[in-house]
This record gives sequence, structure tokens and C-alpha cells, in this order.
Amino acid sequence: MADMNKINPEELEGVAGGAYEGGAWKTVTGLTGGYLAIRTAPAADYNNEINHTGLLNGDKVQVTGATVQGTTFGGGKATYTWVYAPKYGVSGYVNAAFIK
Repeated sequence: MADMNKINPEELEGVAGGAYEGGAWKTVTGLTGGYLAIRTAPAADYNNEINHTGLLNGDKVQVTGATVQGTTFGGGKATYTWVYAPKYGVSGYVNAAFIK
């Protein structure tokens, strides 16, 4: 029987077509109104917002997962990144266009 090693989460996300940024801390920026929703899925839908709260310009997030393609309001394409938001103590998808 061949030696088998478990694949770590970063490698798994890379195999699945995502891009992992290894725990980088980023800042929310570029919001002109409203908030950056933290979501359970990479799609702009009020029903997938975690606690219906969000992040504001200047808030910090830690990238803890892959960047994936999803949808925005109106059905357009958007890129989402899985992050940990210490402000609320939750993880979820955010629109990557607003984190730098």
C-alpha cells in the first residue's frame, strides 16, 4: 500500500481552483455607503448575510480561505474571499473588491 498523507486546507483550496493568501491581514476600504456584508456563500443575497451586520472602512479582516468567483446584486460576477472578522468573531465570505 502506498504512503498516503492528508492534504492540508491550503493545498485543497488550490486544487479546487481557489487562491489562498495564507492568513494575511487586510483592511476594508472603498465603501462609499452601507457596509461590507459577511456571507455564508459567495453570492450577494440578504439571506446569506451573517447576523445582517457588516464591516466598515478601516475594519481589519484575516484572509483564512480561498478566493472564489460568485455573483453580485443583479447577477453580475464578483470575487469573494473567506475571511475571519475579529470585530464580530465570525468567518465568512466578503466581496474581495473591498479588502486591500
